[in-house]
Amino acid sequence: MIILSWLLRFRWLRPWIWRLADTLRQWADVLSPPLRSVGADTAVAAGAAEVAEVWSDEIWLEVPEKVFWGPYIQEGEDVDAIIERKVELEKKQGDTINFTLARQLTGDGVIDDNRMEDNEDVAAWYTDDVTLRQFRNAIRLQGRLSEKRTAFSQRKVAKRLLRDWLASFIDNRIFSTLGASPTRAVYGGDATSPATIESGDYLTLALLTRTKTVARKATPQIFPVMISGGEYFLQVVTPDSLHDLQIYDPAWAQAQREAQERGPTNPIFTGAEGIYDKVVIRSCTRVPLATDWGSGANLNGSENLFCGKQAGVLAFGRKPEWVEQSFDYANKIGYAIGTILEFTKATFNAQDNGSINVRTFRSNIS
Repeated sequence: MIILSWLLRFRWLRPWIWRLADTLRQWADVLSPPLRSVGADTAVAAGAAEVAEVWSDEIWLEVPEKVFWGPYIQEGEDVDAIIERKVELEKKQGDTINFTLARQLTGDGVIDDNRMEDNEDVAAWYTDDVTLRQFRNAIRLQGRLSEKRTAFSQRKVAKRLLRDWLASFIDNRIFSTLGASPTRAVYGGDATSPATIESGDYLTLALLTRTKTVARKATPQIFPVMISGGEYFLQVVTPDSLHDLQIYDPAWAQAQREAQERGPTNPIFTGAEGIYDKVVIRSCTRVPLATDWGSGANLNGSENLFCGKQAGVLAFGRKPEWVEQSFDYANKIGYAIGTILEFTKATFNAQDNGSINVRTFRSNIS
């Protein structure tokens, strides 16, 4: 400013100085990010921290709605949910969350004045843990000219794509973990292993009832979740297995005609294909598949998942974060989403706590 004041003393320089100032202002408008009005007197630059924070919160709220498992995830101690959400490390240091399960007491207790001392029941405590990991993805736009050619907001599209990617990632993480290395499995037909699966060993309603019985008699027992005073399990099947159930099991149509319980006000019933024997049946393309079952290792199979209370734990160390970054002298911009989380199947005393794999032959519908 001192130099400028000194130069303005020379009248013959003033037109050149004003012309130079106008040119600099024009270039500043081109090179600087546009301003976005917020309220009457505040302006926030696009890509600023304030904008990123708003978008992060939106993604945090929208992702659970996109996740298949969203209605079955709850937070809190001793929650009545299929998947328990742990957030202890969102505001604390550390990368491992330990959790404990207390099994139901099995003793008979004492009656009247019989001696209680030395006849106490035995509490069974099992512990497990989940170690957090960081997951990220990003999109880099090609440049200002490329953005100019499009009739839509690339920023909004990038947000939607990354949000949907995160939802799919969480779903795939849960499905692959629940389906892997089961300690309990039931099989279609007379099969007792993947190698003994035969063509025609479809998913049936009778198999669902058998699986529910296995859950009730398991040690430790697999408990249903309580919904509006009723006890329900969840059976997630592949689209192929749902097709087989609807086409090849004559009991299906009759069961759906006679079904009285729909539970339309509870999210757990949203998208349900049907309810049978207090088992909510849903279909999802992310259920693990097999193509090498049977004696010839050439049959298609489904790792359908039967779930009860506390089948798994989804732990968060940081909520999804939206990041914007410029490159190439602000000509290009990139958008990224990242989070710190991990999912684990609840396994206590070397047994799956709340899930059973229902392994069946499946038609390969195309």
